[in-house]
Amino acid sequence: MNLMEKIRHLHVHTSQVAIFYLGQAGFCIKTSDGQITVIDAYCSDACERLFGFKRMTPTVLGIEDLDADLFLSTHSHTDHLDPDALPVIAKNIHTFFVGSPDCEALYIQNNIPKSRYQILKKGEKWLRNGIGIRAIEADHGSLAPDAIGLLIETGELNIYHTGDTCFAPDKIKTSLNTDVDIMIAPINGQFGNMNASEACALASVVKPKIIIACHFWMFLEHVCEGGKGDPSTFLKEASEILPESVSAIVMAPGEVFTYTKEKKK
Repeated sequence: MNLMEKIRHLHVHTSQVAIFYLGQAGFCIKTSDGQITVIDAYCSDACERLFGFKRMTPTVLGIEDLDADLFLSTHSHTDHLDPDALPVIAKNIHTFFVGSPDCEALYIQNNIPKSRYQILKKGEKWLRNGIGIRAIEADHGSLAPDAIGLLIETGELNIYHTGDTCFAPDKIKTSLNTDVDIMIAPINGQFGNMNASEACALASVVKPKIIIACHFWMFLEHVCEGGKGDPSTFLKEASEILPESVSAIVMAPGEVFTYTKEKKK
């Protein structure tokens, strides 16, 4: 059974969400109603083909296998909106795409009609089948001025993927303006991204129940000097920086984390 089959067969209970790590900044989220949302999945070797960035961790979800109701992209960089995977994924007519403004050119290039995608600028929100997607402040500098974070509101809990961003706690906190159950953040500390300590410091401001590290070990070029992009360093920083109410998690590619929201007393 491949990973996509495991995702399809997994039963998610009410007040739960299942999160599968796909490597780099990619995740697959399954909610209790069976909806499957994929965000920032990098499934090919396009970065090596285009830029010489060799993949260091194997693909856990094949392009041909990927089957999502929603396919989200925080920005158009190759390791977030995979240009080799997109034309294959687009063939699945029930997949709907949501992305930042710079993603639209790739949607058009791959003949995805406007009826199948939604562009979100910072502060904008879109709702479909009970799942809300809100574009959150992100600062990826001149590398991707249109980059956004994404808040996924399932109706039962909120998942915040920071996207690629530097440390901008005040702007991000203001943009979120809501409680967050799970926060996903980069720790590589390169190319305009937070390092491990900055990701933990942001979590101290946002105050999620869980912070999950991402954007590590995929490319040698993303390794930060001094170990600040290493997941073990992230866990050490988390133990020193995070309040007791926030738990830090490092996932292996292909691993699933099931989160159950506690009912308010």
